Amino acid sequence: MQFSLEQLEAFVASAESGSFSAGARRLGKAQSVVSAAVANLEADLNLILFDRSRRSPTLTIHGDALLIKARHILEQCGSFLASAEEFQAGIETKITLAVESMTMTQALADQLKAFEVQYPMVELEILNAAEGDILELLNTGRAQLALMIQLDGLVEGFDFYGIGQLEMCHLVAPSHPLASVLGIDWHHLKEHRQILLSGRYRKLAHRWQLSDSMWVTDSALSAMLLVSSGIGWTVLPRNIVGDLIQSGLLTELVTKMDIDGWRQSVDVAYSNQQAMGPASKVLLSLLKEIQLQ
Repeated sequence: MQFSLEQLEAFVASAESGSFSAGARRLGKAQSVVSAAVANLEADLNLILFDRSRRSPTLTIHGDALLIKARHILEQCGSFLASAEEFQAGIETKITLAVESMTMTQALADQLKAFEVQYPMVELEILNAAEGDILELLNTGRAQLALMIQLDGLVEGFDFYGIGQLEMCHLVAPSHPLASVLGIDWHHLKEHRQILLSGRYRKLAHRWQLSDSMWVTDSALSAMLLVSSGIGWTVLPRNIVGDLIQSGLLTELVTKMDIDGWRQSVDVAYSNQQAMGPASKVLLSLLKEIQLQ
């Protein structure tokens, strides 16, 4: 059993237009060509798709059932051709975005949605990475773009673009000894276990470490779960813990150090030593539009 795309196009156009002549006009073909294509399709399938006993052909039960599948096949073919045209134009098949877990915000998700609308055929991989791993992912080409907490200084071979700041919170479980202490300072924090976010190789861990007693994770979610269990304290952005604070699952510490709030700047980062494709450039532009406050 064989059929052609031209036969499916004639079948769908005729069914949706209400007649073979209308289907032919829609396709820009002669009515005889469209009628023959439908007849040949019926012969190939050994099924009657249209009831021709009336003035205007109507779909049979089989024709009605197969119309949905025929539409799907044509849509998939259109998608196939669109992907091929994009690849011919040099558009990437896949882009990897490394995201430090603390910087995953709704604003980022909104921009990724905008990218998906423009490039629905491009696969986007999002890697959850700690700041100490992100530059390595960019340097090796494993990731093309990244969102990360701003480093203390510039790093050769990379470009950084600021997109705003995240408000940080010191957090413990309601049952933790620090939860009932007012005016907490560094000395209080040093006396209790710290849940520290760091990378696979604990690069840059010293940047955040305060307590001599610490557990390390590369996931903000893991840090939240450990803290909520009363194991220690941590620092996370308000945008990802605000609901947990309001619900009472986590307690925000009142500290002497952050009277006006402690904020961390966030950068879009990428290697200036790696060639960037057209879709990656569009994604970069969208990421630069994020304005964290």
